[in-house]
Amino acid sequence: MFDTADCQRKGPYGGISCPGKEKLQVTSSALAESNGELSNAERKCENGATLTELKQFPNGQAQCWKISSCLYGVASSQQHLLEDCIAMQTESLDTVHWMGGAEMITQKWPLNDIRLEQGAPFLSTDLPKRYGNVLERYYISSLGAAVFVDSEVPLHVSIYPNQRLCLSASYEDSRFVGPGYVPEHQQTNTTLSYTVCMSEDSKTVHAAMTDKDYGFISRPTELPDVKMMQDPIWSTWARFKRDINQTIVEAFAEEILINNFTNCQLEIDDGYETSYGDFTFDNKKFPNPENMIANLHEMGFRVTIWVTPFINLDSENYKYGRANNYFVPESDDGKPAVIRWWNGRGSTVDFTNSNASTWYGTILESTKQRYELDSFKFDAGETSYLPKAGLNYTANRYTNPSDYTTHYAKTAFKVGGHMMEMRSSWKTQSGAFFMRLMDKGSSWGSLRGFRTVIPTALTFGIIGYPFVLPDMIGGNAYGINFTMPERELFIRWIELSAFLPCMQFSISPWQYDKEVTNIARYYTNLHRTIVYEEVVAAAQRYVNGQMSLPVAPIWFHAAYGDTIAFTVDDQFMVGDRYLVAPILQQGVSHRDIYFPGAATVYWRDRMRKECDDTPTTAINCTVNGGMWLMSYQIALDQISWWEKLPK
Repeated sequence: MFDTADCQRKGPYGGISCPGKEKLQVTSSALAESNGELSNAERKCENGATLTELKQFPNGQAQCWKISSCLYGVASSQQHLLEDCIAMQTESLDTVHWMGGAEMITQKWPLNDIRLEQGAPFLSTDLPKRYGNVLERYYISSLGAAVFVDSEVPLHVSIYPNQRLCLSASYEDSRFVGPGYVPEHQQTNTTLSYTVCMSEDSKTVHAAMTDKDYGFISRPTELPDVKMMQDPIWSTWARFKRDINQTIVEAFAEEILINNFTNCQLEIDDGYETSYGDFTFDNKKFPNPENMIANLHEMGFRVTIWVTPFINLDSENYKYGRANNYFVPESDDGKPAVIRWWNGRGSTVDFTNSNASTWYGTILESTKQRYELDSFKFDAGETSYLPKAGLNYTANRYTNPSDYTTHYAKTAFKVGGHMMEMRSSWKTQSGAFFMRLMDKGSSWGSLRGFRTVIPTALTFGIIGYPFVLPDMIGGNAYGINFTMPERELFIRWIELSAFLPCMQFSISPWQYDKEVTNIARYYTNLHRTIVYEEVVAAAQRYVNGQMSLPVAPIWFHAAYGDTIAFTVDDQFMVGDRYLVAPILQQGVSHRDIYFPGAATVYWRDRMRKECDDTPTTAINCTVNGGMWLMSYQIALDQISWWEKLPK
């Protein structure tokens, strides 16, 4: 294992090399300002930096050091920046690949190619050029190094493509405040504190970081609703948007059954309420919602509805919430912050206030019982919908505004249970619910398009959210005039979704033609009868503490020293059994496929029927690990998937 002496100051400008063999290179502004004086002693952090050996995991899994840099008496700013930068290259110019962090609109895997050089606050948003809805202050490298930043740090993260990943601490533009709020221009004490852990390889250090007993990231304690992993969710959103009523919902359900599709539930999305925040059906659009839901249950559908943390000004619940100080305030007089969101103006429930959380939960529980609903789809929850002062004036003045998101998710789970889905999260990895990818556009590209589905799903798994709900098949069909997703795109999206933990339709296959309907029916059945078993098994292994994920990076199965596996962003593993290599480009019918593992590992082609149940040495049906298969032909109705054969 590594010796503490391996962590040392390095370079004329101050920095940390930790430990041996170029595993991690950190350049520290605090060390530079303190003339490179690095202390290994336990002491109060003064101007400069301290390095403390934190712990060693049992069985020698990993060894960790705490690194703290501080500025006292001067605010961290562009003039006095408290920043540590982690190199994306070794001294010998080999690339170091980094993964983790956050969901992003332009998701990359690994994150080396992301350009975000302005030091965006590491807080959840649904905005471009910022960090996204789901995030964790955790990064892991291809060399077996992991970085975990303390929650109290007013963190900004910059990414300079293929150069460095920079962690900085600043109260500027962060909504990040302490228990005794001081305006950002008056802040004078700032700390950048994080833990670095090292092991022999990436999989081992990640196992340590997510260890059930000793790790930094919690694991779920149980599985969410497994029926959502087995059969498709059918949502009204992408197809109907807000133009829904009782007739449309009932006809939609009938279409699903007439076309011989299974379901786990029908999700009634935006457009059912009279006013946002009522959480009750508009009687003009839904004259008898109780009867409608009873009929849906009889047809074999469970039923969920869409909700948010917002109560609009015209909602029947707003006056009561305001009178009881149940909304996030913007000043010390308790006046609620009125925010503008995509459906108007309102206030957001103060989930740091236990009474407000109970009130919100009671409203939803009443809605659930009145209509006999099964659960909810929870939308929003990002810190970008908080006032500038963050949580300074809330009932509990948490330092980190992301704690608002945590409390929202915990409140939601009490009423939504194992069937619920969330789109934002912070420190809720222990929850047994589904984490939805942000809304995807109906495009092929890397700007919230089809190309981002695999990188985002992989990122979710690495930062501790294995129960991935990959949003609508075909995307959300946004635009001024409703336009169906391209036929080819829709088919390729079906194929990919069949190997992810959940399938979700809204745009319906029969809106295209019979061939698309048959393809969709084939892949929903494949998911149900074959993929589902491994998804659930991998999820259970992860819950039990093993290194398995329903959507896993292929480097989980790579041979030691394999650097190629860390660069592959368009393949993934379903648990420990299936390697999936979809077509992600328009007009393409072939692709290169990389097979991880040693040469003694065999992968059997499951796309081609003639390869079913063949001996492991059958010609053209198996490929050895560590090899490329070039220009492999994949027809429009096919997806390349391979089974790892037992030794």
